[in-house]
Amino acid sequence: MNNKKSDNYNQENVGNIRHLKMPERLWKLVTKAAKNNRSVHDYIITLIEDDLIKRKMLKKSERKKFLSKK
Repeated sequence: MNNKKSDNYNQENVGNIRHLKMPERLWKLVTKAAKNNRSVHDYIITLIEDDLIKRKMLKKSERKKFLSKK
C-alpha cells in the first residue's frame, strides 16, 4: 500500500541519512520533553535550528517546515 509520493520521498533522502548517538539518560529526557511536540526527531531538529538561528548561522526563513499532526 505504498503510494508514489512516499516512495519518491524515501528515494530522494536515502543519501541524506545521519545518525545521532546520545546517552540513554539524555535520550529519555529528550523523549519526555518531546511528548508535546510532533516526534523526537522533529523536536531535536527544532532545538538545533533554534541554536543555529540564535548564532545567526541559519535564517528563520530556512527553518524546516513541519506538517501538523491531525
